[in-house]
Amino acid sequence: MRNAIIAVAAFILGAACGGLRSCGGRPVVPQEIKVLTRIDTVTVVRPVPTVITLTDTIIERVAVEDVSGDSATVSLPRTQSVYEDRHYTAYVSGYKASLDSLRLYCPVTTSYVTAPAARKQPRFSIGLQAGYGITPRGFQPYMGVGLSVNLASF
Repeated sequence: MRNAIIAVAAFILGAACGGLRSCGGRPVVPQEIKVLTRIDTVTVVRPVPTVITLTDTIIERVAVEDVSGDSATVSLPRTQSVYEDRHYTAYVSGYKASLDSLRLYCPVTTSYVTAPAARKQPRFSIGLQAGYGITPRGFQPYMGVGLSVNLASF
């Protein structure tokens, strides 16, 4: 009877130890969110206008730089040029106005979520064992350290 009580106690102790080990389950690792922001630079050198429109005429009095101190009235055309591409639209107005270059800084944000790689569970383990087993004296309660093969994980 004493052996049966020890066997039951050993079984309960082993089940409790195994239950404590597995109750926590696998630790939850939070996913890591990475945000990558890069600046995409578009440079356009010597753009060509797509539309040129005469908006009005500017009348200016221009002094002649000589000894006589004479002056003349000049009529100058004022135009508006439109420079357009899929990246930009630029309007330039004036007399013989031109756009030398255009540089645009377009922020591009990319977000992605990474999850940690799953760790492979070991197939074999060493642990405390308790139960009823075959001994040289026949079936008896057993407690000790032993090698286990993991057949399934929960």
